[in-house]
Amino acid sequence: MSALHVVVRPRPQNAPNAALAPLYGLFDVVVDGVNLTARIGDGEALALLGELGHAVATLSAGRKSRATLGLYADDEAWELGLERAADQVLLTVFRNGPQPEVAVFERKVSLTSMRQGVLRALSDVEPLPRTPMGVVASLRSAKSVLERALPTGKGFGAERVHARVRVKTQDALGFAASAHFRVPQGAEADCPHVERADLHSLLTLGTFEVSAHGKTARLSGVHLFLVAERLVSLAEDLLEAWRSARPIFRRFDVGGARLGVRRGPGESPVALSLSACDANPDSPRITFPELSAPAMVDGISRFARALLDTFVEKDPAQSKNLRLIALSSAVGTLQERLEDALCDDTVTNPEPESYASFGARRATRGGSGMWEHGGKMRFMPRWVATVPGIDLRATFLCGDRLLVGAARETACIDRQSGLVLWRLRTQRAACVVTPLGLARIHPDGRVDLLDLETGESRFTRHLLPRVPSGASGAVVHTPGLPKLLVLAEGDRQITAVDLVSGEVRWRHTARRPGAYRMRRAGKLLLSGGGDSGLFALDVSTGEVVWRIRDRMPFHADITIDSDSAFALSAAPGGPCRLHRLDPWTGRQLWSADIEERQAPGQAPLVTQEVVIVPVRDKRGTGARAFHRETGAALWEHAPGLSSTTASWLAVDDALMINSDAGTFFCLDAQTGGVQWLLPRTESRYRNTEFQEVVGVDGDRLFVAGRRLQCAI
Repeated sequence: MSALHVVVRPRPQNAPNAALAPLYGLFDVVVDGVNLTARIGDGEALALLGELGHAVATLSAGRKSRATLGLYADDEAWELGLERAADQVLLTVFRNGPQPEVAVFERKVSLTSMRQGVLRALSDVEPLPRTPMGVVASLRSAKSVLERALPTGKGFGAERVHARVRVKTQDALGFAASAHFRVPQGAEADCPHVERADLHSLLTLGTFEVSAHGKTARLSGVHLFLVAERLVSLAEDLLEAWRSARPIFRRFDVGGARLGVRRGPGESPVALSLSACDANPDSPRITFPELSAPAMVDGISRFARALLDTFVEKDPAQSKNLRLIALSSAVGTLQERLEDALCDDTVTNPEPESYASFGARRATRGGSGMWEHGGKMRFMPRWVATVPGIDLRATFLCGDRLLVGAARETACIDRQSGLVLWRLRTQRAACVVTPLGLARIHPDGRVDLLDLETGESRFTRHLLPRVPSGASGAVVHTPGLPKLLVLAEGDRQITAVDLVSGEVRWRHTARRPGAYRMRRAGKLLLSGGGDSGLFALDVSTGEVVWRIRDRMPFHADITIDSDSAFALSAAPGGPCRLHRLDPWTGRQLWSADIEERQAPGQAPLVTQEVVIVPVRDKRGTGARAFHRETGAALWEHAPGLSSTTASWLAVDDALMINSDAGTFFCLDAQTGGVQWLLPRTESRYRNTEFQEVVGVDGDRLFVAGRRLQCAI
């Protein structure tokens, strides 16, 4: 029979920390001379002692078979778990959080000894005068309840049933586990509508096995749930590394097991190593080389799913355990991402003629500008309109009217005189100008279409809010096509709203959630940004016309130029790949790998013969150039050519780069050589704010910072 002692050692009368004076004492639970709670350090001892008294009373009376108490030490959250097994109590001390640690697991102690030890501690404790009244009341109540709660003679607790979990992949990689799982006996008072995070009930010691290449590694006495959690996290990192062709090396100790994963760059295989945490350092580890990364991710996800199903099968209450629900959700997401990476549902459009007929042809740029024979240009204000809280992204020039959005109103101003034609009180929203009115997309998903002449609402439609990355969509208003406003709705759907009637014409639901954005190419809508697929939708029906897949996810930034579409696929923080596609058939014309990371939010820049991809790292931004027709590498500038934040614009055969450092220079698109450089000190338009290249009109270049400026 184990001897248990509960010790509360008082602090000095003049405590060095005044804030801890009301909660004095170190709370220790000592079993057979082993201090189970020594690792938690200073804590709220008196309050915890009161909770322990109530928990032991509940176990003694047989109202519940388990109880968990929080032990907070510095910046760590520890827990003391109590579970009754017949006339004994199993004590477990573990640290909670994303990386749990089990200090003591199911140390047996007599229920009678525990009750006597806690009663003795409650009798010996003497609160200070400044102890909170709630703590004092809790101590008195715990002592009174524990004195009345005599241990029941009936057997109470949970049975342990042995079960085995085993999965095997197509590459003969297998994961297995066996343990005695907890099966509750009898009905416990609990609320079926409440979900709780209960790691204590998931701590089960068992045997973990890995087999491959005719060899098996077996680890005994490991916490299977903790191992499964870390394996799923490892599989997520491994999947990202495999998709982006990056190396990965991980080694960690969890639940009594020591695991290590190593993989080189490119198509290198995976090596998995296993050993016990308490093994002799000189003893050899068991390593499984030449493993497939997708097979390993698949095996881990299936093993974790089977283990979670076993927990729920043996104890249905685990379906309300937030810790298990979180792992189950992570496993589901991992399986979806793996299926997405391995999916081969490429579709090519066999009849591209009907779609190519609506495509806009590339305009031929003239060799001279409208200001070629004119004098120097200067700005003189014709009128000034003050709009409080103006939103420049909601300001549009529509014929002879200027629409100005602000924080509290939307106004329509006459272009020639500056007179306010109409004003409407509105909230801030994303705005899109259509030929039939101003579409305002609110954060809650409400879409309003305002008439340009009067400002009255033509219709209102409620959609799912677009939370992840703001509003995105496209306007369709071409003879022969329906008049539509196509929006990304929620995180999976693309919805087309009729601009005339306000009705939803069609809705496309993607396989996976993501930040979907669209670019229109005639009768097609090219969309990406959610997974490893780039697809084209028919604007009339919403049907998928073609789809292309890549191992890495496609970015939403797409450039369409005449009969070509240029898209980038890249893993987060990793290298990227440039694709040239036929926008009408979906056929890939060529692809080129880029070692550097793509500049976020920047689509490929296209000239008549060259495609430029801006890249970025901690040194700054650079560029990689490829031949438009063949995909051959032409030139490159390593990151550091410009500062981290820069605006890029392709004009004819020149590439304009304007950085937040104040430098403004031009590169030859054919060779990558610097044609001219305009440093900040020599610029006529000095501005400390970042300037963005807006566009070109003839031989004038427009740059926007705090003010709209023009450079010759």
